[in-house]
Amino acid sequence: MNLKTCLRSILLVSLISCNSVKNDPVMESLSNRVLKDKSNNFLFHINKKKHLQDEFTINSNNNKVIIEGNNRIALASGLKWYINNKANSQITWEATNLDFPNTLPKIDFPIKKKASFEYSYYLNYCTYSYSMAFWDWPRWEEEIDLMAMRGINLPLAMNGIEAVWRNTLLRLNCSKEEIDQFIPGPAFNAWWLMGNLEGWGGPLSDTYIDQQAELQKKILNRMKELDMKPVVPGFFGMVPTYFKEKYPNADIRDQGLWAGGFQRPAFLSPTDPLFIKISKIYYEELKKLYGNIQYFSGDPFHEGGSSKGINLPNAGEKLVHAMRASFPDSKWVFQGWQHNPSPMLIKNIPSDEIIILDLDCDNRPQWEERNGWNGKPWVWSMITNFGGNVGMFGRMDIIAKEPFRALHHEKFGGNLCGIGAMMEGIDNNSVIYDLLFDVRWHRKPIDLDKWLNTYIKSRYGKLNQDIIDAWQVLRKTVYGKELLKNSSQQGTTESYLCARPSLNIKSVSTWGSSDLYYNPKELLPAWKIFIENKDNFITNEGYKYDLVDITRQCLSNYSQYLHQQITTAFHNKDKEKLTKYTKEFLQLILDQDQLLSTIPSLTLDHWIKNARDRGTFESEKDLFEFNAKTQITTWSFKDSNLHEYSHREWAGLLREFYYPRWNKYFDYLLEKISNKHTQKPNFFPFEEKWTRQIGVSTLKSKTTPYEVSEKVYNKYYSRILNSYNN
Repeated sequence: MNLKTCLRSILLVSLISCNSVKNDPVMESLSNRVLKDKSNNFLFHINKKKHLQDEFTINSNNNKVIIEGNNRIALASGLKWYINNKANSQITWEATNLDFPNTLPKIDFPIKKKASFEYSYYLNYCTYSYSMAFWDWPRWEEEIDLMAMRGINLPLAMNGIEAVWRNTLLRLNCSKEEIDQFIPGPAFNAWWLMGNLEGWGGPLSDTYIDQQAELQKKILNRMKELDMKPVVPGFFGMVPTYFKEKYPNADIRDQGLWAGGFQRPAFLSPTDPLFIKISKIYYEELKKLYGNIQYFSGDPFHEGGSSKGINLPNAGEKLVHAMRASFPDSKWVFQGWQHNPSPMLIKNIPSDEIIILDLDCDNRPQWEERNGWNGKPWVWSMITNFGGNVGMFGRMDIIAKEPFRALHHEKFGGNLCGIGAMMEGIDNNSVIYDLLFDVRWHRKPIDLDKWLNTYIKSRYGKLNQDIIDAWQVLRKTVYGKELLKNSSQQGTTESYLCARPSLNIKSVSTWGSSDLYYNPKELLPAWKIFIENKDNFITNEGYKYDLVDITRQCLSNYSQYLHQQITTAFHNKDKEKLTKYTKEFLQLILDQDQLLSTIPSLTLDHWIKNARDRGTFESEKDLFEFNAKTQITTWSFKDSNLHEYSHREWAGLLREFYYPRWNKYFDYLLEKISNKHTQKPNFFPFEEKWTRQIGVSTLKSKTTPYEVSEKVYNKYYSRILNSYNN
């Protein structure tokens, strides 16, 4: 550090300690919410510098930690850095560890960090339905604080768009019945706003729509208060299907069917005069509700749809022009997914009016084959979780290196402007997202050995060599999925326990995979270490969650072995072995259910309760329960390629849904092997009936995560190890 910087830091500490500079009130409030009684130990100061990239400096004086930054996202990032790296503490979705002393660790020399990327983007449209569909303000407040501390400055904010559309359609003389046909239920909102379906899971009451609008106002106000720049759905030409009859002279295209047999909304070409009229109304209604917005998103032809005959360069230009006519200086954010956005659609859009999210860079990156998105600003993003599926998964080494390879690429690095998390579901694998967002504060590839040690210590409050060794096992197995040029894997290895029963399972969902990309035997040492060390971390939330998650993953992997034995026994017509292994498989489901019942967030009851709580009256509560159950099982109104896309390995769902389904199938196999004339079960009637039943049989765990994990370990560890050895 040079003398000038050192003197400046000393002066800053002196000024703040003398109360010449007030503690930033917004950051003081965040600190109070997050740290409770420990918040008085921190002081926050916004400097007057105007940087393109965020930066923060951390000092300490008189038992106070002083964080300076050029905006509040930088200050919150500095707070997280100190909590993780100096106070050995952590806040994540699954757990909180804030067990640090009142006398904070001292900063001997000022710590300064500067972001390597302008933007840090957060949230997929799908996240709002797969994880956030039934959130209230207290849960959103927690999430926004966590966003700020992770350095997120460009979050998607798509709550409350139902009110914008309702008000827009009313001004276009649509009836309440017509509006109900268009706007879907909360569990399917994402695919409506992406132009994939309309009406499914609805209708919504005006009371609920107004509540969502009020929730969005709180969310946007808090995001803006923290210096975030929320991204709100804009008007890109999606209109109700019945608009083809209402406006027969307009250029409105039928977009055919989407996955699951859903009729897509129609598409109004941006080159048609009606587009200007509707967009003007849409943005007027949006501004009335939510004020000024700088960033909008939306994707014409998302996952299909026809653009035949449309002048795409002109359409892209007019789409953005309509937005900027209502919100000058705003930018449009496109999702780089499959063939979107097409080069022709973005050809005439100026670079300073657009951002492209390269969604799946840790799995199927497009930026090189797309020539760095032809000079347009783009964000290195990752999805990692699809459908909110439960499973330990990630590509640690890829995340630690690839953003920097892209940033320093001699041809395409110059227009890389950010990193982003585009997960379809959250509340799992926090380590992967903490790693991604830490990338923003590094200048070169991350040393994973060093980073992991810091992560372990912050998560559990302490570390020992055993736990370091266990995490190295995790890094090389569940979190060691490679980036392969000619193949990809869409999210975690899917659990056989959740699969629609069959003797030939390749995946649970249509586009997923149940292939193990590591030897399951190699994961067992991590399980053993976590069990043997549990007494050293008896009160730690993160350790409890990780112990249960590792135990769950080992049992899930073992189900593949049992399934293999069942298949072999059936083909050999060995009734004795078939009976033995089907009973073991069914018992494994029940043991997994009991294990997961010890973690509330891994239960069906938690999901259904949140859904019902968001309803205002009984019929609406029932509708939202139907939304919640349908999304994680059949998904569609018919048996389709979407069934099980959003399967969850959860307590309650295992016991109520997956167990009876497998049991029915095993009865069929036993009858078949006895040469009885029996038909293979049709599972959809059972599945669809289950989605319409009200209520779940809650199983409140009477034991701790440690007790059940140890019980399961003692029952299965040797059995699993011997099975793999043989």
